[in-house]
Amino acid sequence: MKFFTGIVLLASMLVLQSCEFSCSVGDKGEKNKKAVRDPKSGARILNEIKLESTDLKIEKAYLVFADGEMVPDDNIVDFSQTIKLIIVFESGWKEMEGKVHLGASEKIVVQGGEVLLDEADLFAEKLPNGMSAEDAKVISLSATINAKKEIKPLTAFTVSFRVWDKNSNAAVQGEYKLYAK
Repeated sequence: MKFFTGIVLLASMLVLQSCEFSCSVGDKGEKNKKAVRDPKSGARILNEIKLESTDLKIEKAYLVFADGEMVPDDNIVDFSQTIKLIIVFESGWKEMEGKVHLGASEKIVVQGGEVLLDEADLFAEKLPNGMSAEDAKVISLSATINAKKEIKPLTAFTVSFRVWDKNSNAAVQGEYKLYAK
């Protein structure tokens, strides 16, 4: 009987050695397989957003609807909802007296070249005294397109943006395209 028990134990040990146990905590990788890493900054970029930055460390950039739902990878949307560009920054803004002073511009152009929106500084009136450095780590710029039937072809829009630090050379600029359903 002891011989039989010894064989069972030995067999169990051999079987258990071939098993693998793993666990993880925190970020389990990009849920969206279409995310790309920017070769310069290492930032995760979704929705085919094109970014160029100076003196900033960007963690990620992506698009969401006003309700927080992710915009599909192909950027084909129904323009009944506002689209938000979210940029998450790791570092780079210059803090002065506990505040960061940023500017932000946005331009929306129809595929045919007609300019729908061209705002030089979206933060000038809303944040004349700046914002906390913590708040400046996540910047959200909204694009609302109230499509009219006389815009033809009503197929694609290019949204260009720029966010800059008014106290340093730190800046990010880029663009993304939205396509009508």
